[in-house]
Amino acid sequence: MRRTAITARSGAVTAAALALGLATGLAACGSGDDGTGQDAGQDTAEASPHGYVEGAEEATEPQLRLAVSDADSGTLTLVDLLTGDTVQTEDAAELHGSDNRYLFTTGEDTTTVTDSGVWTVDHGDHFHYYRSEPGTVGEVPAEEPGHVMSADTRVAFFDDATGDVRVYPRADMDDDVLEPVTEFSAGAHHGVAVPFADQVVSTIAPEKDSAEFPDTLAVFDETGEKSDLAGDATCTDIHGAATVRDAVLFACADGVLTVTEKGAPDTLTSTLIPYPRDADGRAWSLAAGRDLVGVPFEDSGLGLLDPETGTWTVAPH
Repeated sequence: MRRTAITARSGAVTAAALALGLATGLAACGSGDDGTGQDAGQDTAEASPHGYVEGAEEATEPQLRLAVSDADSGTLTLVDLLTGDTVQTEDAAELHGSDNRYLFTTGEDTTTVTDSGVWTVDHGDHFHYYRSEPGTVGEVPAEEPGHVMSADTRVAFFDDATGDVRVYPRADMDDDVLEPVTEFSAGAHHGVAVPFADQVVSTIAPEKDSAEFPDTLAVFDETGEKSDLAGDATCTDIHGAATVRDAVLFACADGVLTVTEKGAPDTLTSTLIPYPRDADGRAWSLAAGRDLVGVPFEDSGLGLLDPETGTWTVAPH
């Protein structure tokens, strides 16, 4: 599911308004899964009502919860914004991100996956809203926990210390199961791996040990075998990634690199879209909607990128 994150820091407390339960589900995009864990082409009318999810209560409106991480006490608190009630409090070192249902908190050598208990599923012409009891799904080991990217019904965890990437099915998380289906190493560095089109697009370790950020991407299949991207191969100082319906995007020093399936079958092609002339610096993070991407510029201002056309809209400031 797509992430919509707004963070505010005050002292040692980090409050993250993650819009949990609001955004549309990625499970309905780019696969046959309809977001309920069953294939969209499967006839399930006799088995269960439309939209039925075992163990969850379906609601008539979006279910909203606020995640608050307190660095001093090391706690993560979930607040139901519809009732104002605290629904969950647990130990957590640092809130690292969310994919609109699951929260990812990092400690010294693990990333903990927490189910917020609220989510939305996009069925194309309508939505389904769900709520269930929150709880801890499990832990993903890492010497130095790095970025976590959720897309295409899978979640990829990056270990900066080793470059190890572990990819987990989101459907298994629904059942409190954490078993990786793909594992590989991209070399030790501060990197990111993104599931896309039955493959994983990942940064790989820079050749120079002194480099702070990577500048090359590669594709890994389900077995962890590596191949090259077609098209633009270099993306200097990669930091920041996002996914939309038909593309993965990476923030580079000179622009945003888009990766799509357009071209030869089973081949991923990358294209660098330069920043607009009136951009105030580069982007270090990206915020994805369904088809458009928000690009906050380093110095000030915000750009809106349409990856399909490569056109920019820069908000006045």
